[in-house]
Amino acid sequence: MSNYIKNLEAQAVRLNNDTNGNPRYYISCIEFRDAEGNFIRPAFANMYRGKKYGTGWVFQSYSLAWDLGRTIEETEGLEVQS
Repeated sequence: MSNYIKNLEAQAVRLNNDTNGNPRYYISCIEFRDAEGNFIRPAFANMYRGKKYGTGWVFQSYSLAWDLGRTIEETEGLEVQS
């Protein structure tokens, strides 16, 4: 597992489960940028609509590290910081 994925997983905030009982995690939008520094939408994420944490993305996942790896592979233009 790359350090980038480990850092994202460590920064993820556990949210309440959705109505079906699936675990959800919040990650700030700052973590997902392109080469010019513009914010981009990561694949497989939904927009966070709450007010507690600010702008960010919600991942619904039973294996957050695996889903973040898949997100990094599938998101076009994502600048991965080493």
